[in-house]
Order: sequence, then structure tokens, then C-alpha cells
Amino acid sequence: MKHIYLIVAILFLFTACANKEMKLPNQNSSKNTTITNTNTNIYTPSSIFTQNNNEEEPEDFRIAIIFPSKVVGKYGNSTINSVIGYLLFQNKKFEIESFDSEDESFENISNTMDEIKNKGYKKIIALFTSDALSKIRNISTFSDMEVYFPLISRNDAYFITSPNFIYGAISYENQMKKLLELSTGDNAEFYEESSIGNMLKGIYERLVPNIVVNQNVMQSNNNFKSMVTNEKLKHTNLMLNTTLVKSSIILSQLYAYETENGAIMTTQLNFDPLILSLTQYEDRLNLILANSIEDTDPKLTELLYLLDTDIKYNWVNYSTLVGVNYLFSKNKNALIKNKIVNQEVLYNTHLYYSTKSSFKKLELK
Repeated sequence: MKHIYLIVAILFLFTACANKEMKLPNQNSSKNTTITNTNTNIYTPSSIFTQNNNEEEPEDFRIAIIFPSKVVGKYGNSTINSVIGYLLFQNKKFEIESFDSEDESFENISNTMDEIKNKGYKKIIALFTSDALSKIRNISTFSDMEVYFPLISRNDAYFITSPNFIYGAISYENQMKKLLELSTGDNAEFYEESSIGNMLKGIYERLVPNIVVNQNVMQSNNNFKSMVTNEKLKHTNLMLNTTLVKSSIILSQLYAYETENGAIMTTQLNFDPLILSLTQYEDRLNLILANSIEDTDPKLTELLYLLDTDIKYNWVNYSTLVGVNYLFSKNKNALIKNKIVNQEVLYNTHLYYSTKSSFKKLELK
């Protein structure tokens, strides 16, 4: 249904706004996409956009997005949509252009940044991972621009001190610290051998000196009877550093085999409404989830929903939204609750439990 709404909205924008122009140059190239909006009065049937009656127009909103498609391909489109949605919501003239560096090699990043510089962009959203930092520090082009990294935390970038770099990744460490406030007894962990699994495992082991059960969940295995019936698991507080599907199976089997564990805890990794449909309510009775995404303007949320972009549960999209808002407002508006201080986004961590059909915030006394 949302796709029907999107088609209607797009048709309306193109037919009802004679002075609005959206250009897609270089359509034969998969390297770049440019979208230009020259109108300041945009209307839609659902009133998502409002008329701007300010007599004085600020400088046009111009921003470039650079991403390595072979590394973060699954995030590229939704990140671009997050920025487009924000700029449309602002109801100002804007230009956004995407640049694909393909990978995180020094040569490709450097060449792509030269192209961005030659086109005069000063504000950049860079969808690189922490693995690219060692190359970025040696590319002088970055020093002339204000750059936001949605996927990198300042802890990952401890050896880069450039004042024009801003880091926006959520803090899994802070989320685990918050979850561990609920732990009053022994602690256990299930984790997967993956990049995210190993990262979470490392954080957890730094925070918890004595782990009673520290179990690797094999990716090829979906029968965890021997794991969940482990006598050592009884009455422990279990941290699930496993992906959504594995976590759902584990929760189901913990309940099915009547494991007498304490709190079951997990980070943003599993804060997803899909877990509500993959498990029964009884499976989740002891489950506590951490979330650092804040509520934002409902009209903006709906606009992004029409663009097939989720900012309620997808933290990368939300981080991008925080970043683009900061690049153009510098903490001066109340659209986004999170502030950026000392070159990093300040995230709060909230704990949630699940009802039969939703998540509810856990209020700690």
C-alpha cells in the first residue's frame, strides 16, 4: 500500500508543481546521481510538505553522499533516501549528488573525493566503515570539507583528530552498559562468528570479567537444545549477541525447553518489529532490548516511509538523518533530539520490553 501512496505523491509532485524541477543527469552512468529541487513551495495531498513564506532564502542546500557499493551496498539507497526526505521536508532549494567509490581502497576514495571537490561540494555524508579510516587520514581533500560518518564511532576514530570530521554510529558499548545495570547475578553470552558478532563479543567481554557461559552459535545450526539446556545457563542473565533470526530461534527454544534463566538482553541489533512475528509472546517474557533511536517529527517520519526508508528501527538511516540535520542546522533546531558535541553524536540508550504486538519503554526506578 505504501508504494501506491508513493506513486500518487510522486505523480502529484510532477503534475501539480509547474515550477518544480527534478533532474537526473548522467542517467547512463551508474556512478553518480544528482537530484536538484528548485522550488520552495511544494504541496502534496497529505500535506507532508508545507509552504515556505520566508522572504529571505538561505544558501541552497548542497550535499554529496559518497559510498563504497561493494562494501555497504545494502545501506546506499536508504541513506540517499534519508537525505532526500530530509531536504524535501525542509522545503528549500537543494541539490544532492551521490558518488560510488565502489570499495574502500585509497585510490578509489581519493579519486572520488577529487571529483566531489571539483563539483564544489562542501558538505559530505561518507558511508565508510572504520576499515577506511587509515586511508582517509591520508587524503587531503577531506580537510576542505565537513564530513559526517554515519557508520563510524569516535572510539573507532581515535587516531584521527580532524576537526571537520563528525562521527555518528550508535554506541553498542553504552547499550550493553545500560543492559548490564539489570544484571544482579551470573552472566552468559551467545554470539555469532561474524563481523558484528565478534565486535559485540569483544565489547561484552571487556565489560563482564566473569562469563559463566560464552557460547558460539554456529551459523549453520538451528537446533540449540544442547546450548539452552546447559545446566550452567540456569539463573544467568543472557546476552544475545546474535542476529535477528538466530535470536528468534534461541528465544523459542529457551522457552520450549523451560530454561530457568534470568533476564535475556540484546542490543540495537535485535530491536526490530520482525522479532515480534518470529517469536511467540511467551518466548519474549524475559527479553529486554536496548534502543538509541529517538522519535522524530511524525510528518518527516511519514515522508521517509513513503520513500521506503525506515528511521524508527534502522539506526543507519536514523544516524544519517541526525547527520544531515546537523550539517545544515548546527544543533539550532528541535527537529532531531540528538546533539553533536565534540565531533560525535550523543545518543541516549532506552530499554524496552515487548508486549504481544509492540515494544514498550522500560522505566527503571
